[in-house]
Amino acid sequence: MRYHSARDPEVVNPESNQLGAGLTQEALTDAIEKSGYPLQSAVFELLESEFRIQQEWGFRDRITGEMRSCDLMATKRIATPPSSESRIQTSLTVLIECKQSDLPYVFFSPTRSPWRLALPQIAGLRQEEVTIWTDDSKSKWEFPVMRALELTEEPFMSRDGFSIMSKCARKGPKLELSGTDAYNGIVMPLASAASHFATSSAPKSTFRYFDAHLLSVVAVLDAPMVEAKTTSAGTELTFTPWCRIYRHEPEEPGAFMGHAGRTMAIDVVHKDFFKEYLTRHLIPFGKTFSDRALRHHEVLATGTSFAVGMNANSSSEIYDRLQSPAHIPRPTTRRGPRSRVTANASEGE
Repeated sequence: MRYHSARDPEVVNPESNQLGAGLTQEALTDAIEKSGYPLQSAVFELLESEFRIQQEWGFRDRITGEMRSCDLMATKRIATPPSSESRIQTSLTVLIECKQSDLPYVFFSPTRSPWRLALPQIAGLRQEEVTIWTDDSKSKWEFPVMRALELTEEPFMSRDGFSIMSKCARKGPKLELSGTDAYNGIVMPLASAASHFATSSAPKSTFRYFDAHLLSVVAVLDAPMVEAKTTSAGTELTFTPWCRIYRHEPEEPGAFMGHAGRTMAIDVVHKDFFKEYLTRHLIPFGKTFSDRALRHHEVLATGTSFAVGMNANSSSEIYDRLQSPAHIPRPTTRRGPRSRVTANASEGE
């Protein structure tokens, strides 16, 4: 064991600063290695070459109001705006929890990707939707920013997942499953952290320029990850390095389509797959988001747009039809009723 500071060799450790009777360096090392801190350090090292990282990032729990922290917040500036006139800058922000266990996490109930995801989300804009006027109707359409940019159709967003995650625990010589551990240790902290980040990133009403963060949450596990599938022949188990958990919650009272609620996607990734997850999936999706957002920076900054032929087709090719409202005269006739239901009908409503 070192008796000098690892950071400053000139600092000499006093003799009183040592392990007490009955404690060994081996026992201490074993306790450290079984904790999540080595995993957190390993994930930090994978991120530090490309991301700006805050360890133990603090947030306020959305339910209890208490101060908590998630293991890592990593932010990466994706691209420089092509013009000094751009009203937004784009970043990829990932909130990460690290968990280590000798016992497996098990994933049940495969489910298709929901048609309306609240997370991943774009945080930092003045509004969460884009209002679109058109030339063949007096009505207007309102789309979530993700939908307006047609990011919801990208493979990263449309990935199927699971609705249940459980952690194994020992009960005598047998194993039992506990959904509570996974829920309290992974799902709820990440959901609260994402909510806090989105709220704290909201711009003031006077802002003209915006930081648009593509916000995603990830749990990195140093533990076996197993998909359980029930068949007529019994239960089939498959090891898998990446599972997406869909967490459905009720919408705030008075929200449009409140009965549909909101669904968050939480990616659960094995530690030895995390680098591939970043380089082949998450970062490329972030670059796609950045390219599309910067192309329509004025639309995202104002939350308004013009697109031809929306009454004839409001379900496809919306991104390519978006135009800045600054150069398009609005109709002088009376506008028809809000058409959010029309806009969402193409997504499964």
